[in-house]
Amino acid sequence: MAKAIPSTDNILGSFSPVFPCTDFSHNLFRDWDHCLRFELGGDDVSDSLCLRRFIQAFERADAVASWLFRDTEELWLLSSDYGDEKARKKRLKPYKKTPLRPSDFQYLGKVFQEDSDDFTGDIYRHWDATILKERWQLREVLWLTLGAEVGVRPTVSADIYVVDFARGLVLHPYDDSGMDVSATRKETLVPLYQEYHDWLQTFRIDEMRAAFEG
Repeated sequence: MAKAIPSTDNILGSFSPVFPCTDFSHNLFRDWDHCLRFELGGDDVSDSLCLRRFIQAFERADAVASWLFRDTEELWLLSSDYGDEKARKKRLKPYKKTPLRPSDFQYLGKVFQEDSDDFTGDIYRHWDATILKERWQLREVLWLTLGAEVGVRPTVSADIYVVDFARGLVLHPYDDSGMDVSATRKETLVPLYQEYHDWLQTFRIDEMRAAFEG
C-alpha cells in the first residue's frame, strides 16, 4: 500500500476502495446498513462492580473479535483523536503500554468536526493507522479501550476501529457497555449474528432480527 497522504476529506483514500465512506463514524449501527451491536458489560452488571463489568466486557469483546477475524490475513488498527488543527504529539502515547510504538503508526490526516459547537474553537479528528501483526496485540488494544469508562488502567481516550479491509469488516468497541461490528456485505455478518446472538443488545434486537432474518 502506498504511504498515506494526510487529507481533510477522505481518511480511507489510501486503502483499497472497500468501504462506502471517507472515515468511520462514532455510531456504526446508525450509519451502516449491515451492523450488529453487542452488549459487553451488560445491564445485569452494575457500574459499581467495575472490575466484574470490565472483565465481562473484555471477555465478550475478545471472543467476538477472535471469532470475527479468525480468517483475516491483514488486520489494521485505526485510532482517532480529537484536538486542534495540529495533532497532539502525545496522542499515541497510551499504546506504548503495548508493544506498539508511535513510530509504528502512519498519520492518515484530519477531519474538521462540523458538529463541534460544544467545544471552544475549531475541533479536528486526527486519524492514525497501523497493522496489528500479532493477534494478541488486538487483545491489548481492546483492554486499553474498554477500561476508560470504568477506571481500569492503562487506558486510551482515542476511538479505535479494528479493520479487515480485504473482507470489508470493521469492529468498533465504543466503551465497556457496547461494541459495533459492521460489514459491507450482509452475508459476512450472518454467521456472527447466529453464533453470538445471546450477546446482542436487547434494545436493538428487533432491528437486527429484521435485518438478518427478514
